[in-house]
Amino acid sequence: MDKVIIRDLRVETIIGLYPWERISRQTLLIDMDLGTDIRQAAVDENLQYTIDYSAVCDVVTAFVQQGEFGLIETLAERVATKIQEQFVVKWLRLAIYKMDVLTHVKCVGIEIERGQDS
Repeated sequence: MDKVIIRDLRVETIIGLYPWERISRQTLLIDMDLGTDIRQAAVDENLQYTIDYSAVCDVVTAFVQQGEFGLIETLAERVATKIQEQFVVKWLRLAIYKMDVLTHVKCVGIEIERGQDS
């Protein structure tokens, strides 16, 4: 299966269960692999036959920035659902990383897969 790949989408939002996490926005990095068939788009050079990665980034950024979330797991499920509702994806892999949350690690995160064979 072909896939559209998006790496290191930087978004800020309120996320976390601890009071100190909810004081200010935290930076998240989001990676996405979106399963699709690009053959028709390649033949016709027409964006309507593939996934517009710019549109995906706009939708995900707006959704994440406008919300507040307790768990990163909740955010991952909601972002995956939003992508599946707005775009024709056969399968997706989504990884979300919270940056600089703990002093001894660069980031913490979660990865989910949804769609065919997940």
